[in-house]
Amino acid sequence: MPRDLYECTAAELATHSVESLDRDTSPDVAAAWLDENGYDAAPIYDADDPVGFLHTDDVTTDDDGDTLDDYITPLTIDYMISGDAAFPAVLDALIEHPVYFLGGHNHVTGILTRADLNTSPARIYLFDRITYLEEHLRELIIDQKPDWKKAPVTPEELDGIKDRYEDAEAANVALDEIHYAQFSTLETIVTSVEACWETCGFSTKGAAESRLHGVTELRNDVAHANLLVENTDSNDFLSSGRTTENLLNTLETINDALTHLQDAGYDPGATQQQGTQSHSDP
Repeated sequence: MPRDLYECTAAELATHSVESLDRDTSPDVAAAWLDENGYDAAPIYDADDPVGFLHTDDVTTDDDGDTLDDYITPLTIDYMISGDAAFPAVLDALIEHPVYFLGGHNHVTGILTRADLNTSPARIYLFDRITYLEEHLRELIIDQKPDWKKAPVTPEELDGIKDRYEDAEAANVALDEIHYAQFSTLETIVTSVEACWETCGFSTKGAAESRLHGVTELRNDVAHANLLVENTDSNDFLSSGRTTENLLNTLETINDALTHLQDAGYDPGATQQQGTQSHSDP
C-alpha cells in the first residue's frame, strides 16, 4: 500500500502484567481466583518454571483435588505466539485457539486472548485501514459516478452532506461534497453502480452489499468504541455476535478492496497532489 499504515503486533495487544498460579493450588481455589480477577487463563508455575496454563473453562469451584496436575494444558509451541506477529496473523491464530502466551527467557511475558481484540491498538489499526478505504472509494465515485447524488441516497443523507459541506465552506476548507459523505453513504453508492463494485473486486452486487455492509458495521463499532469481537467463546457459523473469524473476514474484505482499487490505478494521495483527472481520461 502506497502510504504507511499503523501496524499492530501481538506484543501491543497482549496483557503484560501476567499473574500466575502455583501447580500446587487446588482446583476450586484456582477457579475462584480466575473468576474473581476476570481472567480467561493464567500460566501455571512449578517453582520458577512455567509448566502449562489453566483456562477458565478447565475448572470449577466444585472440582476436587490438591493440585492442578489434572487440569493443566502443557505450554507447548502450539500456544506460543511471537510478539512480532502482525494483526492478521494474530486474528488467524485466535480463531484456532482462544489464548496464547508470549515468552522470554524461561518466563511468560504476556497473555493474548480474544478479548484483547477489543483494545485500543486493534481499534487504531482498523480505523486506519477503514479510513484509507474511504479515501479510495471517494476517488472511485468521483471517477465512475460523478452524478452520485442520483444514486439511491436518501434525502436525509444528502441534507447531512450539504450541512457538513457548508460548514467547511464557511471555514474556507471545503473539499468536493463527496468528502462529507459517511461510509454508509459510500457503501450505498458503490453497491448501486456496477462499475464501482466490480472495480473493488466483487463478483456480484449481492456480494458487494453483504461484504461492504460488514465494513460499515465494523466502522461504526470502531468509531463508537463498541466491542469489535462480541463473541469470544465460539467461531461457529451460527454464533451470535461478531466473532474473531468474522473480524478477520471483514479485514480481508478491506484489504482485498484496497488491492483491487490500487491495481485499477486509484491513489488518493496522488489525486490530491495532481488534481482530479478521471481515470478514464487518456
